[in-house]
Amino acid sequence: MPPIPDKQLEERIVTAARQLWREQGDKGLTLRAVARAAGTTTPTVYKRFRNKQAIRMALALRIRAELNAELFASSGLEEVFRRYLAYAEANPHEYQLLRLVWAQFYTPDLPRPGRAWVSAHMAARFGGRPEDYGQLVDALFMLCHGTSSLLIVGGNTPAHTAMREASLKFCDQVIEHIEVFRSDE
Repeated sequence: MPPIPDKQLEERIVTAARQLWREQGDKGLTLRAVARAAGTTTPTVYKRFRNKQAIRMALALRIRAELNAELFASSGLEEVFRRYLAYAEANPHEYQLLRLVWAQFYTPDLPRPGRAWVSAHMAARFGGRPEDYGQLVDALFMLCHGTSSLLIVGGNTPAHTAMREASLKFCDQVIEHIEVFRSDE
């Protein structure tokens, strides 16, 4: 009788990888440690994930989906930026992983659901087409990403508060004066 496939195995592997990443970062994310934490064997992990980078990418895709869900729950554009920074600060290890693989998400030929969502909301609120806001959304993302990368570096100091407030104030001002930044292609 052939073995019954474990339908929950991939979920257990990714969940175990996330826990190891959160506790120990990249150094703790070995295929052997993931297998042990997931209750399986290293060869079984290799059957599902070719290498450590494949596990990292699966984990990053999950974290990206969580971040997008957090952003999509925003009541307005101004709240998107606040939620973005709050997610990074509340989940510094996860955001660090996103930071390591961000370039693989930031390619024109791959879907970028967060960008599409914010662009569509800008078009609905201010007129035009979502494409008219693409460069603006990219610039605001880069500002929030840079700020988040600084905020996840330990502690909650007055400098963190100042960085957060400066970033959010700028985002709010861009939204308030969006006509200056919108590109009608």
